[in-house]
Amino acid sequence: MDSSSRLNSVMPSVAVSDLGTALDFYTQQLGFRVTFENKDLFVIVARDGVEIGLAPAAVHHGAPGKNNLYLKVSGIETLYADLQSRGVPVLHPLKNEPYGMKEFMIADPDGNTINYGEPL
Repeated sequence: MDSSSRLNSVMPSVAVSDLGTALDFYTQQLGFRVTFENKDLFVIVARDGVEIGLAPAAVHHGAPGKNNLYLKVSGIETLYADLQSRGVPVLHPLKNEPYGMKEFMIADPDGNTINYGEPL
Protein backbone atom coordinates (compact mmCIF):
# COMPACT_ATOMS: atom_id res chain seq x y z
CA MET A 1 0.00 0.00 0.00
CA ASP A 2 1.16 3.49 -0.83
CA SER A 3 1.29 5.52 2.40
CA SER A 4 0.55 8.73 0.47
CA SER A 5 -3.04 7.67 -0.11
CA ARG A 6 -5.78 6.89 2.39
CA LEU A 7 -9.49 6.28 2.57
CA ASN A 8 -11.25 9.15 4.34
CA SER A 9 -14.88 8.14 4.61
CA VAL A 10 -17.61 6.01 3.11
CA MET A 11 -21.01 7.07 1.82
CA PRO A 12 -23.39 4.19 1.32
CA SER A 13 -26.21 4.50 -1.20
CA VAL A 14 -29.66 3.21 -0.30
CA ALA A 15 -32.36 2.20 -2.76
CA VAL A 16 -35.77 3.68 -1.94
CA SER A 17 -39.18 3.27 -3.55
CA ASP A 18 -40.17 6.94 -3.22
CA LEU A 19 -37.50 9.62 -2.88
CA GLY A 20 -39.87 12.18 -1.33
CA THR A 21 -41.02 9.79 1.39
CA ALA A 22 -37.43 8.78 2.11
CA LEU A 23 -36.31 12.43 2.30
CA ASP A 24 -39.09 13.26 4.74
CA PHE A 25 -38.09 10.33 6.96
CA TYR A 26 -34.33 10.97 6.92
CA THR A 27 -34.68 14.74 7.43
CA GLN A 28 -37.79 15.05 9.64
CA GLN A 29 -37.48 11.84 11.68
CA LEU A 30 -33.74 11.17 11.79
CA GLY A 31 -32.38 14.72 11.76
CA PHE A 32 -30.34 14.56 8.54
CA ARG A 33 -30.15 17.53 6.14
CA VAL A 34 -29.95 17.53 2.35
CA THR A 35 -26.44 18.41 1.12
CA PHE A 36 -26.75 17.45 -2.55
CA GLU A 37 -29.59 16.91 -5.03
CA ASN A 38 -29.52 15.67 -8.62
CA LYS A 39 -33.14 16.17 -9.63
CA ASP A 40 -35.17 13.05 -8.87
CA LEU A 41 -32.18 10.77 -9.40
CA PHE A 42 -30.02 11.01 -6.30
CA VAL A 43 -29.88 12.91 -3.01
CA ILE A 44 -27.23 13.00 -0.30
CA VAL A 45 -28.30 13.58 3.29
CA ALA A 46 -25.83 14.25 6.10
CA ARG A 47 -25.75 14.45 9.87
CA ASP A 48 -22.69 14.92 12.07
CA GLY A 49 -20.28 14.04 9.25
CA VAL A 50 -22.16 10.89 8.19
CA GLU A 51 -23.47 10.94 4.62
CA ILE A 52 -26.06 8.62 3.06
CA GLY A 53 -27.03 8.60 -0.60
CA LEU A 54 -30.70 8.01 -1.44
CA ALA A 55 -31.76 6.92 -4.92
CA PRO A 56 -34.93 5.52 -6.47
CA ALA A 57 -34.60 1.76 -6.99
CA ALA A 58 -34.67 2.12 -10.80
CA VAL A 59 -31.64 4.44 -10.63
CA HIS A 60 -29.83 2.61 -7.83
CA HIS A 61 -30.28 -0.82 -9.44
CA GLY A 62 -31.00 -2.18 -6.00
CA ALA A 63 -34.05 -3.31 -4.12
CA PRO A 64 -35.63 -1.14 -1.44
CA GLY A 65 -35.63 -2.88 1.92
CA LYS A 66 -32.46 -4.86 1.20
CA ASN A 67 -29.98 -2.33 2.60
CA ASN A 68 -28.48 -2.39 6.08
CA LEU A 69 -26.50 0.51 7.55
CA TYR A 70 -24.49 0.47 10.77
CA LEU A 71 -23.79 3.91 12.22
CA LYS A 72 -21.27 4.20 15.04
CA VAL A 73 -22.34 7.00 17.35
CA SER A 74 -21.59 8.81 20.60
CA GLY A 75 -24.35 9.51 23.10
CA ILE A 76 -26.50 6.58 22.00
CA GLU A 77 -28.94 6.85 24.91
CA THR A 78 -29.74 10.48 24.05
CA LEU A 79 -30.10 9.62 20.35
CA TYR A 80 -32.36 6.67 21.17
CA ALA A 81 -34.62 8.87 23.34
CA ASP A 82 -34.71 11.57 20.64
CA LEU A 83 -35.74 9.13 17.90
CA GLN A 84 -38.39 7.58 20.15
CA SER A 85 -39.80 11.07 20.89
CA ARG A 86 -40.07 11.64 17.12
CA GLY A 87 -42.12 8.45 16.76
CA VAL A 88 -39.47 6.45 14.89
CA PRO A 89 -40.43 2.76 15.15
CA VAL A 90 -37.71 0.69 16.84
CA LEU A 91 -37.12 -2.85 15.56
CA HIS A 92 -34.65 -3.81 18.30
CA PRO A 93 -34.59 -1.74 21.49
CA LEU A 94 -31.44 -0.29 23.00
CA LYS A 95 -29.42 -3.08 24.53
CA ASN A 96 -25.90 -3.92 25.73
CA GLU A 97 -24.56 -6.68 23.49
CA PRO A 98 -22.10 -9.37 24.64
CA TYR A 99 -19.61 -8.27 21.95
CA GLY A 100 -19.03 -4.90 23.64
CA MET A 101 -21.52 -2.62 21.88
CA LYS A 102 -24.68 -0.84 23.00
CA GLU A 103 -27.06 -0.93 20.01
CA PHE A 104 -30.55 -0.41 18.66
CA MET A 105 -32.12 -0.83 15.21
CA ILE A 106 -34.75 1.05 13.23
CA ALA A 107 -36.01 0.80 9.65
CA ASP A 108 -36.83 3.46 7.09
CA PRO A 109 -40.22 3.45 5.30
CA ASP A 110 -38.88 0.92 2.74
CA GLY A 111 -37.60 -1.47 5.40
CA ASN A 112 -33.90 -0.61 4.98
CA THR A 113 -32.45 -1.19 8.44
CA ILE A 114 -30.29 1.28 10.32
CA ASN A 115 -28.34 0.01 13.29
CA TYR A 116 -26.86 2.49 15.75
CA GLY A 117 -23.98 1.33 17.93
CA GLU A 118 -21.65 2.73 20.58
CA PRO A 119 -18.80 0.87 22.26
CA LEU A 120 -19.51 0.01 25.89
